[in-house]
Amino acid sequence: MRTLGTGAMSRASGLSLKALRLYEANGLLLPAEVDPRTGYRRYGDAELARARSIQALRRAGLPLERVRDLIEAPPERLRAELGDWWSAEREAFAMRSQVVDVVADATGRAFLDPAASAAVAGRVHRTGRAAQKLATITRRVEQDELVPTAIADVIELRGHLAEHDAGPLATHQLVFHDPVGSGLAGSIESAVPYTGSCDPAGEIVLRAEPATEFVAIDVTAAELVYPALLRFYDALAHAADAHGGAIGAPRELYEHPWSTVPGAIVATIAVPIAAERLDPAPGAGSTLVP
Repeated sequence: MRTLGTGAMSRASGLSLKALRLYEANGLLLPAEVDPRTGYRRYGDAELARARSIQALRRAGLPLERVRDLIEAPPERLRAELGDWWSAEREAFAMRSQVVDVVADATGRAFLDPAASAAVAGRVHRTGRAAQKLATITRRVEQDELVPTAIADVIELRGHLAEHDAGPLATHQLVFHDPVGSGLAGSIESAVPYTGSCDPAGEIVLRAEPATEFVAIDVTAAELVYPALLRFYDALAHAADAHGGAIGAPRELYEHPWSTVPGAIVATIAVPIAAERLDPAPGAGSTLVP
């Protein structure tokens, strides 16, 4: 089993050094071992999976006391309580009608303004991902169920992988096999890449994904707002057509630490395309990310 020092644990989990110290002090996240002479801390795969679960719940906005309560909850309770919490959050937001009006107006301009559409199209680039093994859960959800369901499923997947000594990677993705909207349920696959070996269990399916090329757009936290983010999917659909058409479902790749800092990239929206056997121009070409 691999072990991580404090700095490596911070980078792999997305939690700051301050957060690691705080969560250790309050018993929420303890290291696997502490050297009694030097005080040097080491973390294993189980602690890393727990840290990423804590980070996901905090990123969603849950207060620390709710995180402490839910981090040990079985998947069914976690999913149910996250759904209830998300519904309450949506209701509270809806009550602030002036904010909703501003968002709706901005969304309309984004879809209708030719200059805004051209700006989005200009952000499309080609990229690639190496072959990888994925642990996945697929469900049919509507838009208002998407966020809490995906968070709960990613936490369940990371926990399952850690329990079987398979190394869940720091990334995850959501694959949209069907469109999803308000009142429109679609098939959504939550997936966590991993190393090592593991067995499927219950709703958890293991699959191998080949090396894949994409047309893609990197987005910030402020841009990951439904329905405004649909303009990115529209731009990628047009870009995929220019490359012979999409060869798979669109997806959101979460490969960066979450940040609300303006301009910070938090996700990549991507559509798979067929590989092109072309010699790239000097300095150009696809980016292959393991």
